[in-house]
Amino acid sequence: MSTGGAINTGLLVAAVVGIALTFWQVRAGVCTQRAQFLNDMYSTMVSDPDIGEAYYLIEYGHFEYGPEFHGSPFERRIDRLLGFVDLVAEPHLQEVLSDREMEFFHYRFRRLSTAPGVRSYLDFLGEFYRRTGVAKEPFHSFQKVARQLVKVA
Repeated sequence: MSTGGAINTGLLVAAVVGIALTFWQVRAGVCTQRAQFLNDMYSTMVSDPDIGEAYYLIEYGHFEYGPEFHGSPFERRIDRLLGFVDLVAEPHLQEVLSDREMEFFHYRFRRLSTAPGVRSYLDFLGEFYRRTGVAKEPFHSFQKVARQLVKVA
């Protein structure tokens, strides 16, 4: 092998090693970003006062849907909670969050989706959406993931 051939081989090996190290660094960065995203989502779920108040109202069986709900202080909190869990569910449906990562939210999703008051409210919203010409179900991503969770258990 000539000196030029040895140099070219060495440069090729260095390039392959450099590409491998870059790939590893990018992959580690993506894993860190996913972990941070998951941490941020979970932290919001447990620390946001409106979301927490709405969740515990449902968790302890104190949320009942009825005509007095509309325009009440709890309507905004319940909508905020459902909007938030919808935002958590969407990356899972797009396969950005894995089943394993979603395990942090399984219990809360099941509790929300099986609570009679929440079911009644979602049924009302579904009918309201249909009457107003909206083809998508309310909080679609949350409802889809919740149906999968309830089916599995």
